[in-house]
Amino acid sequence: MIYMENKTKNNVEKSINLNKLSPELKFAKKTKELEEFGAKPYNKYAECELCLHNSETRPMYEYNGKKLCIECINSLRFPRNFEKMSKELFDHLKAQKQKNNKYDCILGFSGGKDSVVALYLLINDLKMKPLCITVDNGYMAEESMENCKNIAKYFKVDWIVLNRDYTKFFNKMISRGESPCRICSDMNMHELWHFARQTNIDTIVTGHELPFGTTALRNMKKDITLARLLVGYKLSEKERYEILDKLPWKKPDLAGYTTNCLILGYALQEFYKKHHISFEYDRVSAMIRYGLMTKEEARSSLVCPKIPEEMITELKKRGLDIK
Repeated sequence: MIYMENKTKNNVEKSINLNKLSPELKFAKKTKELEEFGAKPYNKYAECELCLHNSETRPMYEYNGKKLCIECINSLRFPRNFEKMSKELFDHLKAQKQKNNKYDCILGFSGGKDSVVALYLLINDLKMKPLCITVDNGYMAEESMENCKNIAKYFKVDWIVLNRDYTKFFNKMISRGESPCRICSDMNMHELWHFARQTNIDTIVTGHELPFGTTALRNMKKDITLARLLVGYKLSEKERYEILDKLPWKKPDLAGYTTNCLILGYALQEFYKKHHISFEYDRVSAMIRYGLMTKEEARSSLVCPKIPEEMITELKKRGLDIK
């Protein structure tokens, strides 16, 4: 038997799989949506008036008399509700606390400024009991490990180090002139997730300040929740350092926008050689967009770092393949 379905125009439109549209049709659909919002494509060179993007890094649009990149346009189309995100985050953490377990959560603890600020807030503001876990990938700065030890002792929290070796991964990514950061972060998160499963702790907290789209929470496998704590506080760089000034924490002298990673500066340098731009560009632009950084702070953080010879020697000693 052959079954034939008579479809109305509306049914046909609903049945279209947008993922199968040609690039041209996808672009036309997106352009129509943006024009309905009031944003018109701007085809001349322009710099975004909100973040650091320009016509060479993102499509540009004219909106309400301003030249804005597509990322900033989308942030206006789909605004993040800070109060809603904060309530959702704090309600979840409050529920964890009410379970009255030995540990309320795992904190991804690198000894860098953001994870230390996150610990401060968990203890002093939220009155929670975190288990601090450091994934030492073989390239943590000695100063950051010292900060971990001093801060854990100061707050009287339990601290565990998971020793791993990411040398092969770092060599592979850097030799290609690619950023290792996102995948490294995913690898660390995988380690924390495994540990959470083994210990029956169902929330992992990190010191990230940018949300997952419009929420600070992400559901992981096996009913484990990832919570980006600093989303709920919207602290500026200055405010974070004001917290750190109260603690036995010392800022390491490291290359790149980091206070814990020994390899970031070298990875940035090699990326610059190939692409003539920083792979931190998108992240710091997002931080400007959401009021976490000024343009001046962002530009300063994007300068290609100079790697001192002693750092190169240390990286070689740890196994990095540097010619």
